[in-house]
Amino acid sequence: MEKKRILIYGDSNTHGFRVSDGLRFGRHQHWTGVCQDIMAETAEILNEGLNGRLTCFDEEGMTFRNGLAYIEPCIRTHLPLDMVCVMLGTNDLKLPGQTAESIAANAARVLAKARDVHDSKYPENTCKYVLMAPITISGRLADGPFGWEFCSDAPEISKGFRQAFAAEAEHRGFMYFDASRAAEPGPVDGLHLDEENHRRLGEAFAAWLKDNL
Repeated sequence: MEKKRILIYGDSNTHGFRVSDGLRFGRHQHWTGVCQDIMAETAEILNEGLNGRLTCFDEEGMTFRNGLAYIEPCIRTHLPLDMVCVMLGTNDLKLPGQTAESIAANAARVLAKARDVHDSKYPENTCKYVLMAPITISGRLADGPFGWEFCSDAPEISKGFRQAFAAEAEHRGFMYFDASRAAEPGPVDGLHLDEENHRRLGEAFAAWLKDNL
């Protein structure tokens, strides 16, 4: 049986950023790798996580972090696919004036663009599209090494991701997965997954894939 090809498009929590040294968790430690190990017989997991990626905004000097701008070449690089998953929004909490609803809507814009690009090339393909709610930021963010970058109400706003992303997925006709039900940020910065939570998320997503792929 040919393996299903699943692309995960996200930020540092998909890339596997390791707070202790600023490098990356090993291949079998970050959650997409954990998921790949479990799904080895049936799926190929393509990790397209980038540290600092936003949904659809340009960051001065780092425009490559604009998720909407890069999604088309990313999708075209990996065509054809069986599933595209987008888990973005956490870094949008660095921007003033954002709400859980506006962030979810912008993440959905990225996934909608992925769908348009993929289906324009493979209109008969049965690719599935999954909007993923990011993990909830904890109050430890303020005292951690990245707290200065984020708005003071970022943890509170992130509590609304679950409901806002679910509503946006239903509105757009996407599948939905809630990462916050499986994992939480580590205690060091209240923002990034630690190794244990990468494991938990990878196992939870693998279980979800077995039911939905």
